Amino acid sequence: MFNQKISVLMVNYNHETHLPLTIESVLSQSYQNIQFIIIDDGSTDGSQTIIKDYAKKDPRIEYYFLEKNRHICHATNFGFSKVTGEYLARIDSDDLWYPDKLQKQLEFMQETPDCSVCFSWTDLIDENGNDLSDSEQDLYNLFNGRHPSCQEHWLEFFFIHGNCLSHPSLLMKSEIQKEIGDFNPAYRQAHDFDYWIRIAKKYPIFVMEEKLTAMRRFVNSSLLNTSSTTEPDTTRYLNEYLLIRKHFFEDMDSDLFVRTFRSYFRNPDASTSEEIFCEQAFLLCDCKYGGKQNPLLGIMKLEELLACPKTAAVLEAIYHFTPISYYKISSQHIFCDSFVQNDLLKVQTLTEELRQYKEHLKEAENHIFQLSSSLNTITTSTSWKITSPVRHVLDKLRKKI
Repeated sequence: MFNQKISVLMVNYNHETHLPLTIESVLSQSYQNIQFIIIDDGSTDGSQTIIKDYAKKDPRIEYYFLEKNRHICHATNFGFSKVTGEYLARIDSDDLWYPDKLQKQLEFMQETPDCSVCFSWTDLIDENGNDLSDSEQDLYNLFNGRHPSCQEHWLEFFFIHGNCLSHPSLLMKSEIQKEIGDFNPAYRQAHDFDYWIRIAKKYPIFVMEEKLTAMRRFVNSSLLNTSSTTEPDTTRYLNEYLLIRKHFFEDMDSDLFVRTFRSYFRNPDASTSEEIFCEQAFLLCDCKYGGKQNPLLGIMKLEELLACPKTAAVLEAIYHFTPISYYKISSQHIFCDSFVQNDLLKVQTLTEELRQYKEHLKEAENHIFQLSSSLNTITTSTSWKITSPVRHVLDKLRKKI
């Protein structure tokens, strides 16, 4: 039952600090029949020496040193070409596996009909191995949620909410990778998310409700990985997320699309190809981007549909959507990411504070003017002039006292 070889693919770049623990977590698995492929992506630290030392001790390790850094997708795709096992597992060079990870997943897959792709729940740790389940509670809950395995659920979840699968927890049949293909090299932050969508279009995805891995997130900004949340990384993720959504419905069986998204249809009876195209466009209009509804992709799709007489007729006849409707949507602000939106909000807040300060200043100036006017009225009055000698005497007395 357990004679299948599992190819474990790890990509590393300058992670000498955490690399030994990751390697040991793979080599110490209770399931021992593995091919451990390590791709070093042009590291400039001591990573390659560490890899060589471990390879001398364990013949299951196959290592390949790339001449220059080409980033995660290129290195992983190179590693895919070296896979010889019936199953394929992925781990990043700063994450950890618990000792029974492979054995439990393999048992689960062999006992579960139709299970060709399997993930698990995961712990979250920082660069020092400290637990992040409280400080990163939203992310922790996201990776440890309960999910049915059906394709419809996953495609809906991916489109509406985004990714919730932990990359280092993956175990799948190698034939699935050969069918789905390589990572898209255009994506750096969301390459795995794109891959899960491509899988879900063809296969169910199972998640074991047991934490079998520990995924690392770097809190110290001087130590970064692909799970980091710097402004450039977050911006890149949002941009990649937009591109992934642009292609979301491509190569998706129309029946699968209808089963998955019918509850969101503007026309619940939509069935023709033209109606399906319209529903996809409206879904893209309604989807959120960076936490805010952004119709950019829908506008682009509707532009195509309006240019085609057949789909334009369907838009107007069934959806009562005309070019005038399109103009209303296209008047929205759409080319603005979350960081720019936050900066604009700060500017708006400061502008409002400045306005209030100016109002207070004007009120103070008016008050000063009123006091000056009152003082001038007093000093020019007859009574003030008559009592002047008295005040003069009183001033002299005060000085003597």
